[in-house]
Amino acid sequence: MNVSPATTTVSKLLLVSAKSSPSRINRFVQPQTDCNWIYAGHDIRLRIHWEKHLDSAQIRHNMANELQQAADDLSDDFNEWIDNLGKNHNSLGWWIGQISEKNPFVSLLYFHICYLKIIIDKLKRSSNTNWLIVVESHGLRRALIFYAKDSDIELIEIDRWSSDLNALKKSCTSMIYGLWSRIALVRSWLALCRVMRELCGRHAQGDLEVGDYKDTVLIHSWLRDDSINDRGEFVDRFFGILPHHLRKKGYEVKYFFLPLTIIVRQSSLYDLLKPLAESGRLFPSHLYLKFIDLLKALFFPLIFCWLPRHVPKFRSYSVQHLVAEERLSQVWSSRTSAVYLYYAFANRLSKDRSRFNQVLATFENHTWEKSLYLGMRQYDVADALIGYQHTPLHWNYHCCSPKAFEFQAGVLPDQVVCTGSIWAEELLRRGYTSVCVGGALRFDPLPTITNIDNRGNDKPTILVASNAGESLTLEVLRKIYLAFGKDTDKKIWIKIHPHLHIDNTHYDSVFNGQIPQHFHIMKESVAELLPQVDLLIYSSTSVCLEALSMGIPVLSVVPETFIDLDDLRMFAHLRCAAATHQDLSVETHKILMQSSDEHLDWLSTINESMKMVFAPVTPTSLETFIVNEGISEK
Repeated sequence: MNVSPATTTVSKLLLVSAKSSPSRINRFVQPQTDCNWIYAGHDIRLRIHWEKHLDSAQIRHNMANELQQAADDLSDDFNEWIDNLGKNHNSLGWWIGQISEKNPFVSLLYFHICYLKIIIDKLKRSSNTNWLIVVESHGLRRALIFYAKDSDIELIEIDRWSSDLNALKKSCTSMIYGLWSRIALVRSWLALCRVMRELCGRHAQGDLEVGDYKDTVLIHSWLRDDSINDRGEFVDRFFGILPHHLRKKGYEVKYFFLPLTIIVRQSSLYDLLKPLAESGRLFPSHLYLKFIDLLKALFFPLIFCWLPRHVPKFRSYSVQHLVAEERLSQVWSSRTSAVYLYYAFANRLSKDRSRFNQVLATFENHTWEKSLYLGMRQYDVADALIGYQHTPLHWNYHCCSPKAFEFQAGVLPDQVVCTGSIWAEELLRRGYTSVCVGGALRFDPLPTITNIDNRGNDKPTILVASNAGESLTLEVLRKIYLAFGKDTDKKIWIKIHPHLHIDNTHYDSVFNGQIPQHFHIMKESVAELLPQVDLLIYSSTSVCLEALSMGIPVLSVVPETFIDLDDLRMFAHLRCAAATHQDLSVETHKILMQSSDEHLDWLSTINESMKMVFAPVTPTSLETFIVNEGISEK
């Protein structure tokens, strides 16, 4: 334990690692002690563990609203700050790293900066209050220690040596896991190669005509278990009928796949890719990556991704410890290696003198997209690079908010095609210059209003839809349990995101050991479930827009463990939100008790908004994907 000398400041800052035992703080926090405590982290199961030991002594501060207020306040400055780092470190090593990506599902840097701001603000405003901060991040703990010492705040580091040891163990674990996951990446690529060689027939022997892709559109999409329909045909769940339209216009359409966006078991690869191969639409990507490229992918991040090296202050906050923690994560992440393969793929295409009319990919401005576009632009293998904004632009989702330098760096597509006019307008506002509306391919046919006569059942059905983040999903489930765990007058349906694996150990934690009998884990798709429910409860998922377009009320959970990405923050007149489980219960009651007349009035307010969200797919809208030869490179 390290205690700084006493000062004139009355308040104390007590810091403890979330990995420490709660019993370690008993001598500092007693029931009669005037001490407020905050859990600053994203692991909901660890937070529940601390709540069980501390809430009898002190009540934890719910940070949901303050976290989101801090996120709103810091958003623009954070994007500018990252852009300046990119300008100073412009290189492949920078663009394939998660710090440049600003993806909250991958990087916790912004989340921790927001908590740093919140805690510092509280220390400044409440000079007579003692604060206990339970911290998961070693970087955040070090940043708070630096601030306390610099500001002459009385600091008590509880279980300091154990906290430092846990941080060291975590770093070693991440390195070991990074090595193991790189081996898994190699296995994934080898499995894909075996399937591709078997399916591509004569092409597997390298019998390709060089440079024969002049009128070809090369598509990169996601491969999932639902990519095959009941008739055994390949169905692109993201681009819908667009490939068929392109073929009717005289273009060849080819799909290429690399391990990062294949979300299926290796045993399923053959069956999923076979329909593409039989129709001549499977591009032999295995011929355009050599074993040396795989080796480079494994070792390149370990050498070139230690960026940024020099970390300026963010506003007035010293964040070098937070960046150092994030930098270590990106260097050892197998995702960084998987992203490098896209750049190597573009390089190999150029060596074979392959050139495409256009390359079309989903657009979320992730690192794999940056790597692909940077390589294809540098090696000049396509006339046009087109990104399709297949999912809504989430609130405070910084991936899609580049600033001046990123627009110049060659890592963005030539054109972004949007699902609706509101997203096109938003991208233009953010600085994109070539934007158009192509229609909601992913949702065609568009959702329609459900029959309101089915509402008002004795036992209303509530659908809880998760997003792809584990911590946020578990937080939502925890609040659902606290709000409705004993309310057997409601049926609770839980739909877990297809990219997320939640097992019984997770459920045991958030449901205190047993799933209530009126809670049901649903296997059906969201599209099948929505017409049967009275209310959707969600957090940071675009399912809310699908529900609204069908006339189904929605209720957003404001998180403490994640930056809120709620799409409906752009539609304040449609948004209903709850930060605590008590609020969740109250707001749910209000919505379910609406009369038919009130519900009809509400429906009239959503129709116009949903037209801006989901534009219909028409022959005219599909033409926006066919770019004129004169489009200029950025």
